[in-house]
Amino acid sequence: MVQIAQSGQISVGHAADISLGGMCAWRLPGDANCASVARSLLGIAMKTVGLDRDTAADAVLAASELATNAFNHALRVGPDVQAGPPELWVWARVTPTPQLVVSVFDTCRSAWPDTAPRDLLDEHGKGLGIVGMLAAAWGAHPTRSFLGAPDARGKAVWCAFPLPGPWPNARTTAPPVLVARHLTSTLTGRGIANVSHRHGKGVSLVTVPLPSGQELNVWAEPGHLTYTSVSGARIAVPSSTFMT
Repeated sequence: MVQIAQSGQISVGHAADISLGGMCAWRLPGDANCASVARSLLGIAMKTVGLDRDTAADAVLAASELATNAFNHALRVGPDVQAGPPELWVWARVTPTPQLVVSVFDTCRSAWPDTAPRDLLDEHGKGLGIVGMLAAAWGAHPTRSFLGAPDARGKAVWCAFPLPGPWPNARTTAPPVLVARHLTSTLTGRGIANVSHRHGKGVSLVTVPLPSGQELNVWAEPGHLTYTSVSGARIAVPSSTFMT
């Protein structure tokens, strides 16, 4: 459900749900205040999640740098380009290891971060160098908005931080039929049309149309989702990460 956060920003989710496989997302201001708002929102959320002080501080600083990067390289793209507002996303994943993932979404796909290791004394790209130093992993991928129009396309620059193990409710499972319905609803809400799901005994199938005209089949089984990658590898993902 879309809400208005304490800061006045549009948001979805609750920080308390992160340990249950949920997520939080906030719309950030499309100006120089985006970094300070990201720090404030994530700082409050981290208190609820209950991370140790050092990890929480690292995550907040990284979120600030990601928001600054979005402002400098995605929002200030020129008077003829109408960039949408950035968004801050936070959730936990249990694969490859329990990690807190912090992402900043922007609507610019013409500028991508250079993920090569950087010298922090180099002013160019220094902010992302800090992110690379603080986080266990980081990167970028194309995606769509959570809080804007379903067809608002862009990219997310993300970073991940270790969570204490065993992470609360990391083994939480849901029936395959509920996982499949949730995944279908999420994809449809993000603007992907004609997603379908079918159910059998102890297993459900979600079929996702691809731009190439092919289909991606995602199997929901007890405790995990499986699909075949482009390279032909069979990928398994814990289904707890998909349930809010």
